[in-house]
Amino acid sequence: MLHSASRLAGAALLASALLAAPVRAAESAENSFASDPSITIKYLPGKYYEQRAQDAVKRKNFRQALEMYEKASYWGNKIAQFDVGMLYLHGAEGVPADKIRGTAWLGIAAQTHTPDVDKAVGEAYASLNAEQRAAAGEIWKQLKVDYDDKVTLDRAGKKFNDQLIRDKGSLNGPPEYTTITYGSFGGGGGDQMANPVFDANTGALQGGRTEGVTRTVNAAKFISAVKDQFSDFVHTQFGAVDVGQPVGVSNGSQPAPTAEKKP
Repeated sequence: MLHSASRLAGAALLASALLAAPVRAAESAENSFASDPSITIKYLPGKYYEQRAQDAVKRKNFRQALEMYEKASYWGNKIAQFDVGMLYLHGAEGVPADKIRGTAWLGIAAQTHTPDVDKAVGEAYASLNAEQRAAAGEIWKQLKVDYDDKVTLDRAGKKFNDQLIRDKGSLNGPPEYTTITYGSFGGGGGDQMANPVFDANTGALQGGRTEGVTRTVNAAKFISAVKDQFSDFVHTQFGAVDVGQPVGVSNGSQPAPTAEKKP
C-alpha cells in the first residue's frame, strides 16, 4: 500500500526530530561556510546526501530520495538508514514496497537501539512469516558488510580527517593568522549555490556559480566549525562516541584520530 507524500515526509521529519542533536543558538560566518553543501560533501557526505534526499522528498521524487538516503547511510547516517527502511517497508511512488528488505534496513538502523527505531523494527519483523524473516536476516547480514555501525563510523571519520589534513595543508600560513575567502552563496548564510546542476546519479552539485558579496573567515575558526559539525553529526547518529584527540589547529601532519563507538 502506497503512503502519501505528506506522511512519508512526516516520518522523515519525525525521525530527525527524535534523533537530532541540540541546535546551536547562533551561527557564525565560519559555521555558515562549514554548513554549505560545497563543504559538507567533502567533510560530511552523510549529512550532504541526507539533505539531497530531503530535497527529493519535497519534489515527490521518492526513487531519488531512496538513492540519496542509501548514499547517506553509507556514510554513517542512522536517520537515513531508518528512512530507507521505511521507504522499502511501505513503498512510495517509484519505490515498490518490499517488507523483507525494509525490515532488514530497519535492523541496520536499530543497531544503536533508539527506542522508536527498535519499536519500528520489532513491528516490521512481527509482520513477516517465518520464511520472510529468514530472508530478511540474510539481507541484513549482507547489508552489515557495508553499513555496520563500526564500518560506517570509521568510514565517516576517515573521510573527515583526510579532508581536514588536505585543506590545512593547502593554507598559506598558520590557521590562526590565515583567512579563507568565499562567496556568500546568495547572501543567506551560505546554504545555497546559484544555478547548480544536480547530478541524480552521484547526488553531487556539479558546476554552478556563487553570487553575492565576498566574505572572509578565519581559517582556525573554520577548522573549529567543521570539527563541531562532525562532532554534532556523530553524536546525532551514534550517541556517546569517543572520537580521539582532535587534530591540532596548526599541525596538519598529526595522525588523524579514529572514532570508536562506546559499548
